[in-house]
Amino acid sequence: MTSAISVEDRCLDAFNTLKRSRHVTTVLYRLSDDLDTLALDFEGNLTHDELLKALPSDPCLVAYELCFADRDGSRHEAILLISWSPRGTSAEQGAAQAACYAALRNQLDGVDLFIEAASQSDLEYHHLVQAARM
Repeated sequence: MTSAISVEDRCLDAFNTLKRSRHVTTVLYRLSDDLDTLALDFEGNLTHDELLKALPSDPCLVAYELCFADRDGSRHEAILLISWSPRGTSAEQGAAQAACYAALRNQLDGVDLFIEAASQSDLEYHHLVQAARM
């Protein structure tokens, strides 16, 4: 693994599509096998439950538009950037994942909430909504 992580242009393009389109709510990013490039893995419209089922057993990053109703019934959206590092992630994968997460945090404009998750319980809907309301 090299010390610098490159982010493919398609990753940034997919995030910008998520920000402006109702047809894209989820973007999954994956690390290349040599752990030096972040690539686009999936771009589409997933519900929260579908997102949880789509999470791989390997680390990845996810941009996700969380939709929820506030206590007064008004509809809200929050764009999340999720660092998914499931238990069993190697130290090398973890270091590359952290570098990618930092790189995306600096390049993506419009993220409302940054989440680090190691299990699906970290991504329960009510936890995410509670964090987005703060």
